Amino acid sequence: MFPSMEEVSLKTAAIIAGAGLMMLGTLAQAQTSGTPGSPFPNAAPHEVQTINGVPCRTILDRESNTRVPVQCASSAGMIGMDPTTTGSVLMAPAGQAPVSGTPASAFPTAAPHEIRVINGIPCRTVLVQGTDQRVPVECAAR
Repeated sequence: MFPSMEEVSLKTAAIIAGAGLMMLGTLAQAQTSGTPGSPFPNAAPHEVQTINGVPCRTILDRESNTRVPVQCASSAGMIGMDPTTTGSVLMAPAGQAPVSGTPASAFPTAAPHEIRVINGIPCRTVLVQGTDQRVPVECAAR
C-alpha cells in the first residue's frame, strides 16, 4: 500500500543523482568558452555554437546579420582561424580582381565554392568534418 522508507530513499537518491547529472551536462556545455581549459578560452558564451555536436566559435557577419563559424574544435583538432585574423572587424575595399581561380587572384588554387566573404573580406574555407559548415583558413589582405 504505502512505499517503505527504503523505496522512498532509493527514489530520492535517484532524483538527486539525475539532477546532479543534468547539472554536470550543463556545466560541461558551458565550458566550451571562457575558461583556460576550454577549446575557446577567449570566446564569449554567445560566440560559441554547437553544430552537429562540434563546438564552433562564430563571429557576426554584419552584411547578413548572422553568426558565421570561423573556428571549430573537431575530432581532427582545431580547424579554422582565430576570429581576429579573419578581417571581421574592418571592411575591405571592393577589389576588382577575381577572388579565386586565376594566377592574379587572392586564392589562385581555390575553387569558387571554397570562398566565403565575411564582413567584406574574401576568405578561403574548408569543410568541418561531420558538419555542413565551412570555416576560414586564409583571408585576403585588407
